[in-house]
Amino acid sequence: MFRPTRELSDLLAALCDQRLEEHDRARLEALLLADRDALRFYLEYIQLHGMLHWDAVAGSVARPQPEIERAPVAAGAPSDRWRRRAALGALAALAAAVLVLAGWGGRPTVSPETVVDAAGGSPNVPQTPGEAAFSPVREPPPASEMASPGPLRLTPAPAVAADAVSGTPRESSDVPPLPPPAPLLADAGSHRSSEAMVDAVNRALRSYWAEHEVTPSPQADDAEWLRRVHLDLIGQIPSVDAVLTFLADPRPDKRARVVDDLLASPDFARHFSVVWSNLLLGHTSPREVNRPAFEKFLREQFHRNRPWSETVARLISAEGFEDEDGATNFLLAHLNNEAVPATAVTARVLLCEQVQCTQCHHHPTGEWRQERFWELNAFFQQTEIVRHRIRSEAGEGMMRDRLQLVSLETGGPTYFEDLQARVSVAYPRYAGVEVDPSEQTNRRRELARLLCAGEDPQIARAFINRTWAKLFGYGFTSPVDDMGPHNPPVLPDLLEELTRQFVRAGYDVKLLLRWLCLSEAYGLSSRPVAGNAADRPELGRAPLFSRMYVKPLSAEQLFDSLLVATQADRAGARYWDEVEARRRQWLEQFYTALDNDENAEEDGFQGSLSQTLVMMNGDLIRRATSPAPGTVLQQILSRPVPDDEKIRLLSLATLSRSPTAEELSSLRRLIRQQVQSRSRELPAPLAWQESLRDLMWAYLNSTEFRSNH
Repeated sequence: MFRPTRELSDLLAALCDQRLEEHDRARLEALLLADRDALRFYLEYIQLHGMLHWDAVAGSVARPQPEIERAPVAAGAPSDRWRRRAALGALAALAAAVLVLAGWGGRPTVSPETVVDAAGGSPNVPQTPGEAAFSPVREPPPASEMASPGPLRLTPAPAVAADAVSGTPRESSDVPPLPPPAPLLADAGSHRSSEAMVDAVNRALRSYWAEHEVTPSPQADDAEWLRRVHLDLIGQIPSVDAVLTFLADPRPDKRARVVDDLLASPDFARHFSVVWSNLLLGHTSPREVNRPAFEKFLREQFHRNRPWSETVARLISAEGFEDEDGATNFLLAHLNNEAVPATAVTARVLLCEQVQCTQCHHHPTGEWRQERFWELNAFFQQTEIVRHRIRSEAGEGMMRDRLQLVSLETGGPTYFEDLQARVSVAYPRYAGVEVDPSEQTNRRRELARLLCAGEDPQIARAFINRTWAKLFGYGFTSPVDDMGPHNPPVLPDLLEELTRQFVRAGYDVKLLLRWLCLSEAYGLSSRPVAGNAADRPELGRAPLFSRMYVKPLSAEQLFDSLLVATQADRAGARYWDEVEARRRQWLEQFYTALDNDENAEEDGFQGSLSQTLVMMNGDLIRRATSPAPGTVLQQILSRPVPDDEKIRLLSLATLSRSPTAEELSSLRRLIRQQVQSRSRELPAPLAWQESLRDLMWAYLNSTEFRSNH
């Protein structure tokens, strides 16, 4: 996997920020022409930051002000859309020129065997019918037993379509000022090094295991760990190429290298933006909410590794139009019903505190009283949604609402009904700090400031709790979104230490993930041993983290992993837009099938009837197990290798591991029986092909494929 140098990263950042001098531009061109992997990284980087660069190229063009009904653009008058298209064309021409200079010129038309790569915008290596494309292992050199034939090249399908948001989220001046991120903890001094934090996590867990007299499972083998970290950090299984490269790597720090590469990839930002969009908006957000703009805002935050405190502050204090500042869509989705949903979601998702029950009564434990909910709610009472009727781009004469989030200059208390049915008042107050309730105070800015104040704010503790639960299957508290004096966490000292160091590191999300992914506990096998048989959190017991708990894949993880394993979306496709249209259609059908009877979405693949039918009989599975040109199955079938090697490649593509000797023996025997039975009606090659299709179907429907372990 290509690891960009600091020089290349800095030059690309300067390019997108319009800070690139002429000599720097020449240096960037030289780096791209000298290394094809650097060129591929450049294209992926530009794709992620595309909208930023397009607006920069467009220049200082003022946006049209909202109107009750926007008048049509006069003939010949330039428009924002025209300027963006022109900028897009300039950027595409730049990328194409670099490709041509590098010797990557492609044919003007795309054959059924050549599918355009969405990430890089360049076609894959053309294949003749019946011939698969291969890529050699770059570093380290392939092991001797893998040198011939080389590893199968399975380029993952595009994860997301090109950004549909028009314009970039503006840097709002309403965000409260935040301190600059602290330096990474690799520096000496008062901050711990990254290695020291990994060691701190390890020591805390070892002490925890000794206290509860459990023996941890052994460390996971490389294949198991690689699949796990890919699913957790980028939301999809590794490709065959990635697995073989990693298994052949003899370097002792190869796991750390993989973690760093995944955190630097655009897929990390894409995956975490989806995870947090689902938490903050839900899988099915209101129709008027601009979900693409919201996900784009989160992608930029995660890719740039902006402090989590900044992300929270922007979510709370954002103002403006839903298509200009994507962060506004969080409150646009929840401001109904006197901002009661906004209050509950802010507390539950961002603070891991379930205060919604205190809306009408005191918390059952008596620690949190009814006033707590309404004091938080008072921060949102100055906020209003303004609707602007504009012409829709969907059709001539069609109108739609363009939403704007604004702060009103109003003050005073919030009224609510107490337990005795009396009208009471609440003023904005958080963590014991009262805020001036006058109209001169922007309450949401003050709330954003208070949420990020102090050395161990609850937003940091909550983010660590959710991140730990995502990686390990269970959080420090159960449920993960219910932290408080009534629900003490396991490993409280470790939670507090992680919180302190996370804040001191400037809320560095990627650094936190690095600490946890390189810890001893994260590297444990999911197979229990006799010494940790009592570690059964699924029975309601406190988790001991003495093994890696098996986690069901989310809908997105399952879908994207299916595409990586099979390239079913590329089956017979001629152009990239065909691939992307097919992918969107499948994902929509998949979500529809995952709705339960209460019209709420199931969070993961739990084995319900609707999910089983999607997996066993859906169009996606039929194409996934089809030997159509472009699919993984077609590539494997076309390789001139022994049958055992084809079975091994199929296992690597789906399960990210080679079959055991016992599995291979059983599979060989079963396939031989199937071929003999089918040979009565089919030629031997077709009988073998159908048997291998059955094997792939079985792999994709196995519990091992549908879980992260």
